[in-house]
Amino acid sequence: MMKIVIQPNLNNQRGAATLFTALIILVGITLVTLTTSKTVLVETQIAADNYRTAQAVAAANYAMDYGVNYFDNGGFDQVTVAGAAGSDSIVDVVTVPGLASADGRQTTTATLTFNNAAGTRCVAAGATPSMRSGLITATGFSDDGLASRTISQCVVTLPVLRNAGPQQPLIAQANVALTGNARIINRYTNTTIWSGDAVSIGSSSAMETYIKDPTVVGTLTQTQLLDTDEDNNTQLVSNNNLGNGLDIIDSDPSLGTLIGLDFFKNFFNVDTREQLKAMANSAGQSYTAMSSAVTSPVKSGLIWVEGNQSMNGGTIGSLTAPAIVIINGDFTLGGGATIYGVLYVAGTYTIAGTPQVIGSNIVEGTNLATGLPASSPIVGGTGTISLVFWQNIEGGAANPPKGLTSVVGGSWRDW
Repeated sequence: MMKIVIQPNLNNQRGAATLFTALIILVGITLVTLTTSKTVLVETQIAADNYRTAQAVAAANYAMDYGVNYFDNGGFDQVTVAGAAGSDSIVDVVTVPGLASADGRQTTTATLTFNNAAGTRCVAAGATPSMRSGLITATGFSDDGLASRTISQCVVTLPVLRNAGPQQPLIAQANVALTGNARIINRYTNTTIWSGDAVSIGSSSAMETYIKDPTVVGTLTQTQLLDTDEDNNTQLVSNNNLGNGLDIIDSDPSLGTLIGLDFFKNFFNVDTREQLKAMANSAGQSYTAMSSAVTSPVKSGLIWVEGNQSMNGGTIGSLTAPAIVIINGDFTLGGGATIYGVLYVAGTYTIAGTPQVIGSNIVEGTNLATGLPASSPIVGGTGTISLVFWQNIEGGAANPPKGLTSVVGGSWRDW
């Protein structure tokens, strides 16, 4: 029987193999394309998330800067609930303006909260809350609101005045010789003038000093303590007829031997004049003309004025926002000028007109051209000044002085 052998035609199989190979390659390309597309999509999502996060971080930082600047202008209580300027012992609710991109197509937003409550990481448990320190929390959002970032830090008010500020209405390194109708009142303690040299009250026919009336029972209100009327809650101690009373401390060598910078450092928590001037400059309140400091609205906080100056009217500071004014030169205070706060004169001090100072006057009496004491008297003039002592101006005022804010090191949190 004859066998039939059938041999496969390899040429007929070559097309199938090519098709199968092409299919495998096509599937591989498809998988690579899908994987690449997914990777690109994920990377796009990551880039978008990073962009949103960057927007949120920028908005939070912007809000924090806004909050610190707000606090630096007068603490946590600068407006009433009704929105009027002033204090009402309630922490302000602040709206942060939106932050628009350069092309105006995107706007990020942020929220800001102040917290001065005791027991937080910024205010110790049991401490008395004030508008002078606390926690600022800022939360920023991306333009679509999908991303947010919260940061927080503690802020305090720097104590510029040493030992809570002066303890007398008038302090002078050398001779005081006012010849006008001056009224110097201190309803807190029993001293009115502290001088490193003689106080010539006998040369003034009308100058008088007053302390709190010892027959007054109870604690005086701030309005009563700072009343410019010498007939209210006071006792006359020194005048031309009575001579210098026990309220006047004069020829004190512990004060009279402090010359120039040493005298300056006795009242301020700095090592140089330049440091205090730099602080005023950072607050935008360092001037070369007194007229720049006497403006409307009234300026407050730390104010530095360079050179010899005069003030013949206007007001600096207020009962809710006092000022610390440094005149780095000679100074004439006259007209109907009013200053609420501490007035420090590096040179000589002359009284003219009918000015008022609610706070304290400190007179260094230095000839800044030579660095030596100026010629006596360093306090003089024929004006009718009402000088009423205000104790603990930095800590006692409702609002902290402008320009004295410091963030607490190590208090930053971004989680």
